[in-house]
Amino acid sequence: MSDFNYKFGLITEGVTDQTILKTILAGWTENKKLIVKELQPKPEESGGWTKVFQYCESLEFKGAFAYYDFIVIQIDTDFMRGDSVGEKYKIDLKNLDVKETVEAFREKIVELIGAEFYEEYSEKIIFAIAVNEIECWLLPAYFSGKKAKKDVNCVDTLNTVLPQKEGFYIDAKDDVYYRKLARNFRKKKDIDKYAKQQESFSLFLENLKSAVETVI
Repeated sequence: MSDFNYKFGLITEGVTDQTILKTILAGWTENKKLIVKELQPKPEESGGWTKVFQYCESLEFKGAFAYYDFIVIQIDTDFMRGDSVGEKYKIDLKNLDVKETVEAFREKIVELIGAEFYEEYSEKIIFAIAVNEIECWLLPAYFSGKKAKKDVNCVDTLNTVLPQKEGFYIDAKDDVYYRKLARNFRKKKDIDKYAKQQESFSLFLENLKSAVETVI
């Protein structure tokens, strides 16, 4: 797909999420020059899960489809298990498995977008919903077996090996470090292999593949 020249807009929780997804999108489409633009947060702006939801409700979100072929919406699910989520955004995740959790988040985002607008543009919207955090998607690059499939305490798990393998920890969201971690996702064959170990990552790739197949 090296001639895949469609444009992607990114709505994410933060800069480090953008770094990971940019590399995955370029690697999976096999186009190093793929156009991927940060919509939320923009450079130098703060992020967070509330801003992802708010952006999906905004007129700016709806206007983005005039400029981008695909919009990727990324959010981690871990915050929803806290006590600070207001009723408008609350999702009951009790007893849900990974696939059900991803679907519950997708349904909430569709609700915020508006069902009618979503129906019109659904083929252009790609959900990157990470259970519980996008760092879990990085585990298969460093572990095998059960640890590669974990979806809890993923940052802590990564930090057991990163000092030896990379020379740093990722307790803080330092994009310099995440750019180094993202190098593991430059090749499509590696991306496909890692996704087999992480169910929410695999669901994202399925959505990406389905969207891309509508235009090629």
